Amino acid sequence: MKILVLSDSHREEANLLRAAELEKPDAVIHLGDHASDAEVLLRAYPRLPVCRVRGNCDRFETDVQDEAVIEWEGVKILVTHGHRYHVKSGLLTLCYAAIQAGAQIALFGHTHMPYCEESDGLWLLNPGACGRLFPSYGIIEIKNGAVQCRVMEEAL
Repeated sequence: MKILVLSDSHREEANLLRAAELEKPDAVIHLGDHASDAEVLLRAYPRLPVCRVRGNCDRFETDVQDEAVIEWEGVKILVTHGHRYHVKSGLLTLCYAAIQAGAQIALFGHTHMPYCEESDGLWLLNPGACGRLFPSYGIIEIKNGAVQCRVMEEAL
């Protein structure tokens, strides 16, 4: 399974479409700050599963959750924008939340800075911002229970 991870699109919907065209994912996760931008993917790919959460710029997105714990291919994923975990100041609180949720992956955005690291079986992935001058996005690949995460920069 290949999951496209997007964040902080800030109305740059063309970048979302381009990332989906390049990667041909099985699912998409949008980490907020214009979570409604993911609707362009729903229109273009109506069968593509899309999970999205609200960011700090999504105050009026009443139909979108603040965070979610999802499970795909037997892998639990904590999905959050990150502002409520103060990720600009550090990742410890986010790590604790992921461990408490039993997640193998913690996804966050908010900082606009790509980050991808695995430690003691927990992946932390920030795809950066897909709605900026140098857009980036994340990829999660799950195969037979094994997880690989990476950030794609300068691909769009």
